[in-house]
Amino acid sequence: MMLRHAIAPTRFYSQISNEIIRHPRLTSDAVRLLTWQLSLPAGAREPLSRTAERAGIGKVAFLRAKSQLKAEGYVHEWRRQRERGLWATEQLVSNVPLTPDEAAAVRDTSPPGAPAVRDAAPPVAPARGAAQAKAASPQAAPTGGNPAACRSGLRGCRLGLS
Repeated sequence: MMLRHAIAPTRFYSQISNEIIRHPRLTSDAVRLLTWQLSLPAGAREPLSRTAERAGIGKVAFLRAKSQLKAEGYVHEWRRQRERGLWATEQLVSNVPLTPDEAAAVRDTSPPGAPAVRDAAPPVAPARGAAQAKAASPQAAPTGGNPAACRSGLRGCRLGLS
């Protein structure tokens, strides 16, 4: 018999989808990296590598975790050359899997100087892509995992530069 004792926190907590916590293809390091990123305060622009350092995730484990998160659609990255020739990596972290097109839509429609966090609805079913997620979960929040929700100021997507 398994007994559990849990007292719900009244502050300083994050709501994380069970689909993320129990994801069959994400290692514990990948889950920890994603949940840490999603728990950062609004406006935080911390790159994944810094989060991994703070979470005690080593370099090899970090690269593996980031690769898993990218493969599952929770993390998207773009490299761009800035005006003076320096390269910057733009990272998008989401609490729902996004296709590359959905992630690009979030990135491309974010106004300049917008806050780093796009608050989207609570997570929906683990289906891939907005259309499948909306169809898979009748109780899905109004956004249904739609990237437009990330742009509209609801909780769930984090866009930052490193």
